[in-house]
Formats: sequence, structure tokens, C-alpha cells
Amino acid sequence: MLESLAYLAQIVGVIVVVATLVYLSMQVKQGKDLLISEARQAQLNTDQNNIYQFIEHPQLVHAQSSKDPIDSEEKARLAFFIIASMRAREHEYFQYKAGVLDEVTWKTFQNVIVFVLGSQRARSIWSICAFSFDPDFVATVNELIESAPLVGFWKELEAIP
Repeated sequence: MLESLAYLAQIVGVIVVVATLVYLSMQVKQGKDLLISEARQAQLNTDQNNIYQFIEHPQLVHAQSSKDPIDSEEKARLAFFIIASMRAREHEYFQYKAGVLDEVTWKTFQNVIVFVLGSQRARSIWSICAFSFDPDFVATVNELIESAPLVGFWKELEAIP
């Protein structure tokens, strides 16, 4: 009888351990989902802030898209906008490499890189400030823009009646 109770206690113990492992794995998955959600929210906030920069400082549009000469203040403003935007993209790149971002999401952020560096002036600025970024990220960016044509967004926008 005592031996039967010992076996029963072992079976109950195994069931409790399995149930605990299932519960913990569910908690880990929920934690990972929350981390991904928070990372995406932070990236959305960063993207919106970048968009608001264009709204609050419309001269950035001219500085980025125009072939006309711009003064040193406009160059500096555009350079720091590009640095800030690319720093956010670098963070997303690290999130992707760490497995927090999936490949589909990372590819959408690559489109933002191509857009931000979509003018010859922006690419020239990138070329002189890229040294301050992670070398693997820089190689990824350079590969992206090497094959990407310049962005015609601003001209297309002007053409809308």
C-alpha cells in the first residue's frame, strides 16, 4: 500500500512538473510577444516623429530633394535628420538580428532607409557620417542604396494638382 502511494506521488509530481513547464512556456511566449509589440510601438513612434520633422520643418523637403544649393544651416539640419533617422533604422537592424523583428517587418524598414537616402544629397551626407554607425549596418545600407534608384516621391508629390 505504501509503495502504491509512492508511485502515485511520483505520477502526481511528474504531472505537476509538466504543468509548470507548460505554464512557464506560455509565460515566455507572452513575454516575447509583449517585447515584439513594444519594439514595434517604439519604431512606430520614431517613424511618426520623423514624419513630423518634415511637417514642422518643411525646408527639410527642399534640402533633401532640391538640386539647388542649400546653406550650411540647411545642410546641418538635413544631416542631423538623416543621422537621427538612420540611428533608428540601425536599432531596428539590431532588433532584426536579435530575432525580435521578423524578416517581413525588417524589409519594410529597409524601404524607409531607401526613402530617407533617396536623393543624391542625402546619400552624400550618409557617405560622410556612416563611419559613426555599426559596420555591418553600414554595409547593409550601402548594399540597399547601391541598387536602388533615387526616389522620385517629391517630384511626384509636386505634380499632383
